[in-house]
Amino acid sequence: MQQSNLKPQKGQIIIIAIVFFAILLGMSATLMGYISLYVKSGRQEVSRSQALHLAEAGIDKAMYQLNQNGGYSGESNTSLGNGTFTISVTDIDSATKKITATGYIPNATAPIATRTVSVHASLSSHVIAFHYGVQTGNGGFFMSGSGTTINGSVYANGNIQAQVITGSAVAANLPTATADQANDSPTTPPNSVIFANASATEDFAQSFQMSQSYSFNNIKFYIKKTGNPSNATVRILYDNNGAPGSAVSGLTGTLTASQVIASYGWVTVTLPTAPILTAGETYWLVIDASSNSSNYYTLAANANGYANGVGKIGKNGGTWNNTTPSGLDGYFQLYLGGQTSSISGGTIGTTSSDVAWAHTINNANVTGPIYCQTGSGNNSSCITSRADPDPQPMPLSDGNIQDWKDEALAGEPIEGDVNISSDTTLGPTKINGNVSITGGKILTVAGTIWITGTLKLTGGSAIQLAASYGPNDGVIITDSYVSLSGNSQFYGSGYPHSYPFLITTSSCPDDDYCSNNNAIGFGGGSGTVGLVAQNGTINISGGSALKAVTAKTLSMTGGSELIYDSGLVSAAFSSGPGGSWTFLAGTYVIVK
Repeated sequence: MQQSNLKPQKGQIIIIAIVFFAILLGMSATLMGYISLYVKSGRQEVSRSQALHLAEAGIDKAMYQLNQNGGYSGESNTSLGNGTFTISVTDIDSATKKITATGYIPNATAPIATRTVSVHASLSSHVIAFHYGVQTGNGGFFMSGSGTTINGSVYANGNIQAQVITGSAVAANLPTATADQANDSPTTPPNSVIFANASATEDFAQSFQMSQSYSFNNIKFYIKKTGNPSNATVRILYDNNGAPGSAVSGLTGTLTASQVIASYGWVTVTLPTAPILTAGETYWLVIDASSNSSNYYTLAANANGYANGVGKIGKNGGTWNNTTPSGLDGYFQLYLGGQTSSISGGTIGTTSSDVAWAHTINNANVTGPIYCQTGSGNNSSCITSRADPDPQPMPLSDGNIQDWKDEALAGEPIEGDVNISSDTTLGPTKINGNVSITGGKILTVAGTIWITGTLKLTGGSAIQLAASYGPNDGVIITDSYVSLSGNSQFYGSGYPHSYPFLITTSSCPDDDYCSNNNAIGFGGGSGTVGLVAQNGTINISGGSALKAVTAKTLSMTGGSELIYDSGLVSAAFSSGPGGSWTFLAGTYVIVK
């Protein structure tokens, strides 16, 4: 039997080789395609990650800007790294905002990748904002002496006499210190009006008549809260047949919920200085709130206590009814007036974004824009497009201070004067007397301290916060004047941005007990300390170095220096109400 020849022929081998290489080539092309897609996908993922980081950077910037300016609404096409971001800020209610930020790689016009993030911001319950290195009331701010410097910005509800201010300087028109209209007696209110607890009792209105035709300044309410109501809008409205009517243009302000506490206290609402209302005409003062059965306000009241008006309860733009009982008048004080303020002399700003802003600016060397209505010398050409700045409320309300005093009462009180001549730890406590620290000794603050008398430091003595404060700030409150001399020193808890704050309710040097002392006199020293004398005068001299100062009147002389720390924009105290924007937990969302 003849066998078949199975050995492949040369032509068949060639064909097989060609087919094999063709298959191999096809597999290679497919593999390269997959590799290309993988690389492209990886690059897109990197770009998307970069866009997400840009969006989150936009969220962080928005939070910073809100704490500089509560009216911040966003920005577009801001460059950062190899991309850009856009921010929008919208109001959810008076105490909550939604921040949305989109990051673009490389830009919004022709993006390779985009990511969008949103988060809600709210007013923190334990944060109080100190937005300026120096903030003063109607007494103004006065610098003198070579080397006297503010490393930060200044906002004064009065005149500024400058030396060196490295940031911006704003001098708002002076408010009056006298109430034109008031209903505030007896001291213990016999009645009250509850509002913001239901739709039918959402808002409160009080009619009034002014004794003189003068511009508005601010209004104070004797008020308390239950729970945590939102900020309320204070409006001035025209009369409409015995009830609130249309709004007077420009006359609105904010009743800040964080400055209202659980017991009665006077809270200030700042209003613009124009327009001028007509004496003898009836207007309405309205507190426009949102309703919540668990979070509401109570305004002190009396029956027919105010001759020039009457209180009503209801809803702005809706129905108004008589109070229960009928004829109640809310406790308020209405301030009119305000004269123009000025900035004079000195050097202001180090960058083009640092501004000088006042009605009149004379002989000041300003790096950035100069907003004024009149000026001379260096500032003969005012930019007149901005209206005069409005006065700003101080960071602390009377209620804030009372909260700290109440915390001090949690500890064992000390009766009589305290002379600290060895290292001592105190707090929380109320000291019914004077306190002096001498001989370079250290007072360690372990809790809020309330001193009814004076506080004096001499001979290089020091005040520091206990380590238990962590990143928080601590408070010493006095009801009399404070004298800090002989190289007084101040220290936080050891954590970054932890500060002791010395706060006095004193109006020195105006009161009889002051003996020509200022509310706070700082004659030399240093450290991380904030000084607050919202009713009186602070005088700083002799090479003092501080972090922030708030006073009715402030003078700095003799080469003193203040170095503002941006951490004070959201000064976190271990207790007390708040006033600065923070992230609302659980609201962070990657939209796309």
